[in-house]
Parts: sequence; C-alpha cells; structure tokens
Amino acid sequence: MWLAGRQRKYFRTLNRFRSQRMKDVLESVFTAVLQFLADEKYVSQDHYCVDGTKIEANANRYTFVWVKPL
Repeated sequence: MWLAGRQRKYFRTLNRFRSQRMKDVLESVFTAVLQFLADEKYVSQDHYCVDGTKIEANANRYTFVWVKPL
C-alpha cells in the first residue's frame, strides 16, 4: 500500500503482475539481495531453515494454509 499510494489493489491483479511480468526477474533479485546481505555479513549461508508452519484460516474451522517447503 505504501508503494501504491495507499490504494488497495485486488489480489488477482498483484498475482498476475507477479507471475507474468516479474517471473524472470524475481529469482535474480532475490539472489542479488541475498548475496549483498552475505557480503555485508548480515546473514550467514552456513545454516538455513525452511519454515513449514500451518496457519489456521478464518474461512473454515478445518482449513489450513500449507506452506510448501523449497
């Protein structure tokens, strides 16, 4: 919302933008940011963890959001 000037965008619009226009860019940007953080000693690449947390959703009492591990 900060980047969009407090305008609320529909989630499908954001997903379509991310999947169509940013598909080839996101991996390289993520890699560059991670490399920068490692070079500046903000993060270490010795150990890493993948979070597989389940979060209960409001839609249904028995609905959970499954986080897919990398």
